[in-house]
Amino acid sequence: MVRTALGKRTRAIDDGEDISPVQTPSKRSRRLAKIASVHYNDENVDPLEDELAKADFDDLPIVTRSSPSQASARKNPVTPSTPRYRDVLAVPPTTPRHAVMSAGKLFKRLTPQTPLSPSTIQTVYHSARQLFARSAEPGQLVGRDSERDQLTEFLGRCSSTTPHGCLYVSGPPGTGKSAMITEMTRAYSEQNKVQSAYINCMSIKSSKDLYTTLLGALGQASEVSESDAIAALQASFIPKSKSSTVFLVTLDEIDHILTMGLESLYRVFEWSLQKSSHLVLVGIANALDLTDRFLPRLKSKNLKPDLLPFLPYTAAQIKNIITTRLKSLMPEGKESYVPFIHPAAIELCSRKVSSQTGDLRKAFEICRRALDLIEAETRSKHEDEAREKLLQMTPSKRPLGENINGAAGNGSRSIVQIMATSLKELTAETAPRASIGHLNKVTAAAFSNGTTQRLKALNLQQKAALCALVAYEKRNRAAAKMASGLSTSSKSSWMAPTVKVLFEAYCQLCTRDSVLHPLSSSEFREVVGSLETLGLVNASTGKGGSFVTPQTPSKRGRKAAAPSGDERRITSCAGEKEIEAVAEGVGAGILKSILSGEALD
Repeated sequence: MVRTALGKRTRAIDDGEDISPVQTPSKRSRRLAKIASVHYNDENVDPLEDELAKADFDDLPIVTRSSPSQASARKNPVTPSTPRYRDVLAVPPTTPRHAVMSAGKLFKRLTPQTPLSPSTIQTVYHSARQLFARSAEPGQLVGRDSERDQLTEFLGRCSSTTPHGCLYVSGPPGTGKSAMITEMTRAYSEQNKVQSAYINCMSIKSSKDLYTTLLGALGQASEVSESDAIAALQASFIPKSKSSTVFLVTLDEIDHILTMGLESLYRVFEWSLQKSSHLVLVGIANALDLTDRFLPRLKSKNLKPDLLPFLPYTAAQIKNIITTRLKSLMPEGKESYVPFIHPAAIELCSRKVSSQTGDLRKAFEICRRALDLIEAETRSKHEDEAREKLLQMTPSKRPLGENINGAAGNGSRSIVQIMATSLKELTAETAPRASIGHLNKVTAAAFSNGTTQRLKALNLQQKAALCALVAYEKRNRAAAKMASGLSTSSKSSWMAPTVKVLFEAYCQLCTRDSVLHPLSSSEFREVVGSLETLGLVNASTGKGGSFVTPQTPSKRGRKAAAPSGDERRITSCAGEKEIEAVAEGVGAGILKSILSGEALD
């Protein structure tokens, strides 16, 4: 083939190759080809872009160039470039693993899992605490033998020829009324031809609700009107034909029905007291004379129900119940030992509760709190012993090695694991028991008989009068101290204020900056009398604030009568710190202004 003489670079073509026109590459291929021909140093070229360029050039016919620069560009290695922006969320984060060199060996320090806290370790006290929980099953009731006999005699009517009657059970809260009746009626409800129903009247919102709830409890349709419900109940309780079905109904908290009217309560009581009735009704309430005060119409119709009073628990009964429950946790053959609470502490608890309310639930709450105290002390003691034991252990040969997720291995054991092991070894016999000291702490807070509790129950005017008295006494003591020059004020050197003087000081403190509108003189005397009744102020002889002591008149004659009315001197029985602690909440600024006594200067 004849070569061209155009003076430009030529390309050699084999003789056997057909001459065909060169295809025009696409715009993208032209651009990539231009980039590839211009950039002789491919160091900063993106590898992906290079691959795309190669893919585009593969579609083109193979062209051989004799450029020396192109040959040198192919010989240079391609270095991949780092992208300018990196997706940090493309790879999930991982916890770095630090390599630690110890004793010439390489260990990996792994992040341990947080161990359980000592408070989550269940101890042997948990079972004892469950015995005194409010939701605990009462089990076999102890005591109340006379009440049990009377209730058994009444419930025996369910199997008699005259299955009707009404029993009104009354007593203070926490005397075992509901628990005793629930246990007794459960046994009779299992008899044939006896349908039982228990209704807590606190859930009843109207008289219609009482009838429909009673129908539903007896297994009948309850979605009816009030008149239809009354007719259905009357037909069931007082059947016109002979029927052997007996209905045993227990209405708890029936005094709540009094707020909705007496007609519904009259009707239910009358149904149970009629001769042809098949309804045995047991009503429970706290009031002792509810039937006499609110249901006199029953007495006029000679339909008086039977009465069963539940008196408050005595100390011996409370002690017997608590002891019996605790002994139930002992293994067989060792029932003579009382675990978890010392018998002397049980005696103290039973006497305290019986002298206050006789509420068995209060006694259970005190026992539960005492168990919490002794359990906390036992945990603390075992934790200290675990720390001591850990310090005395031989150090491991791998001090910096860690176990995965805090698992215990052959190395050192953690304090929590040692503590958990020692606590699990405790039994009902070996566990420390709550003492009298624990019970004293709990009962002091449970009955709220301290001065602080009485101070918190006062209204604003009573607190203001008491603050005025404390401010007046503080001012007199400071004046007496300055006059005598002693380091400590002498009680005999200042006079207790009279009611009249205290009223003037009270008015002066209240009217300063109009902090509080003062009471009248008669109202102030009533406030002082109420404070004296609560034991927060007391009558005084005059000097030093000493209290008046009653004296027997001597044979030589009677002494001068103590002053009364506005001339009577009084002194405070509460400390200044206790008064300052109460001067908070509503009216705190007023009480603090009065207590400062700045208006008396």
